[in-house]
Amino acid sequence: MRRLIASLLVSSALALTPAAAQPGRVTLNYENAELRVVAAEIADRTGYQFVLDPRISGRVNIISPAGMTLSPEEVFEVFLATLQVNNFTAVPAGDRIYKIVPIDQGARDGGPVGNSDIQGGTTTRIFPLDNIDARSTAGSLRGVVGPQGLIIPIAESNSIVVVDNGRNLERVAEILRTIDVDDTILRTVTLENADATSVATALREILQNTANNQNQGGGVQVIPSVGTNQVILRGSPNQVARAVPIVRELDRAGGVRGNFDAIYLNHVDGEELVPIITQLIGGTAPGPDGAAPRAAAGGPVVTFHKPTNAILVNAPPEAQRTIRQLVQRLDIRRPQVMIEAIVVEIANNTARELGVQYLSGGDGLPVSAATFTDTRPNLLSAAGAAFFLTEQDGTRDVTTITDGGNVVVSQEDDVDNDIAAISGQLVTAAVSDLLSFNGFVTGFGDVTEDGGVYGVLLSAIKSDSRSNVLSTPFTMALDNTPARLQVGQEIPVVTGEAVGTDFQGGFRNIERQDVGTILEVTPQINDGDAVTLKIKLEVSSLTAFTAQSDSPILQKSVTEQELVADNGQIIVIGGLVDNDQRNTETKVPLLGDIPLLGNLFKGQSRAEEETTLMVFLRPTIVRDASDANAVTARKYDFAAQRQLRAERRDEGPSRLERLNDTILGTGEIPEAP
Repeated sequence: MRRLIASLLVSSALALTPAAAQPGRVTLNYENAELRVVAAEIADRTGYQFVLDPRISGRVNIISPAGMTLSPEEVFEVFLATLQVNNFTAVPAGDRIYKIVPIDQGARDGGPVGNSDIQGGTTTRIFPLDNIDARSTAGSLRGVVGPQGLIIPIAESNSIVVVDNGRNLERVAEILRTIDVDDTILRTVTLENADATSVATALREILQNTANNQNQGGGVQVIPSVGTNQVILRGSPNQVARAVPIVRELDRAGGVRGNFDAIYLNHVDGEELVPIITQLIGGTAPGPDGAAPRAAAGGPVVTFHKPTNAILVNAPPEAQRTIRQLVQRLDIRRPQVMIEAIVVEIANNTARELGVQYLSGGDGLPVSAATFTDTRPNLLSAAGAAFFLTEQDGTRDVTTITDGGNVVVSQEDDVDNDIAAISGQLVTAAVSDLLSFNGFVTGFGDVTEDGGVYGVLLSAIKSDSRSNVLSTPFTMALDNTPARLQVGQEIPVVTGEAVGTDFQGGFRNIERQDVGTILEVTPQINDGDAVTLKIKLEVSSLTAFTAQSDSPILQKSVTEQELVADNGQIIVIGGLVDNDQRNTETKVPLLGDIPLLGNLFKGQSRAEEETTLMVFLRPTIVRDASDANAVTARKYDFAAQRQLRAERRDEGPSRLERLNDTILGTGEIPEAP
């Protein structure tokens, strides 16, 4: 054992001999040296670290000419070549770290990916191919790589992966540079009878089923040109030459097939599209006396099949191609627009009135009265009722009966019936004034013993009314298609009436009038997501009825215009700010002008009405399902929250969500982004 160690030390000392006058360079000489010992000395001289597989064993011989010196990198290259001769290889495992393993395992480990400066080490390299097929090329190159090397084709990217030593990889790269060249040509075949798309589809199926085509570098590329009705072929000259006769034969078969065709539509209505196509292709002639157009003699015939929404064409091939191209441009999915309107109406009405009424009169006395207010009660009606119901030239016994709100007066036989009727009307008016009065009233009055009547009445009233109306109508409309939303009611309005002879056979003309919110809009989507809107918005409400004919009084606000707004932009489209003030003063001439005392002979009223009306609009373009889900989720969530608020709950499913579960089986609505 000691003798073996001594011999190894002696051989090591002789193997790596530093060259005189050349620092860092050595001369290699090994004779029957242990491989593990050589690896240790090479690592010491080159700075590389080696991890030895337990199976590494054997002896090596390295002989250098006298006087030849090597740099550390050259020493490492010689060591790698020595390993390869002995069926071992070095696989990179880190920065200047290599694993020494059997060469078959080195191919499986792969080594680094890409180019390698180490010619003797195992490396993995990917070769992308541009003009030749990866599978056939990999089969041809298997004889170039070493016995333990690997070559793998990747069809998806048309490339090959090679695992081998650096020298073999360089040979593979040189071969690929020679054979991977573009020798393809382009050939255009114009069709006379058949359609380019159908011919291209049939040709691809034929070529795919041809074994000869599958073994020739990817086959022929077939590209249909719909606009020119041509088939473009790309491939090697031999492949293109074999494909051209097939295209000619398919074109002839298309002419024999006939001139009938059916075009199935995906988005537009065939009934609307047929008149447009017929006029554009010149297949119509004017009908007699303004009748509908009819097909011209010998021209194309275009009609539609409503159950399948298909256009049926009987025309020459050239006309069929023109019609199909036109249909492809028109049969597209049209976007939609969600139009949301916000109507804000704020009203504030204030009224104040102060007035004095007085009355005096009787037998032998002049009647004097003054009224300075438009409000009830009316002092004249009250005084008249008191006068007729009080004893005058004797006692009048009167019984007053109220029946259903109507006052009926019954008097003794000594009272004239006409006077009784007048007194009844005055009593009814006085009672009605008192019952309907709002505000403050005070005063005094009486009937004297000699039949005189006097009275003074002071009335004061103040009223304030406020309203705040916010409505948000919205609707979805297809591009360039009118849409209408109406929410409200229909009320009857008398437009005319007549009474027959002896009040018999009378009649009335009644019309129904819409009251509520009516939104009519036609959107047009422009370039840059701008939307042109033709809009009419009407908001109306029933406020009161006329006293004479009991006809309704409607308050109506209408805006009708055409405007442009960007997608998602809130824009004001109209409004009104109105402030109406009315001051009224009534007085007795001269007496009403007396300071302080003149207030007893005048009445004052003041009314103020403020109205603010604003209308805002926001268009939102809905191009696809994701946009539709977003606007639907926003409205659905709003409705669900209103349901919870109406049910006075803060959580849990609303009635809307429970209904959705019942009908659809799920309450899932896409969330708004």
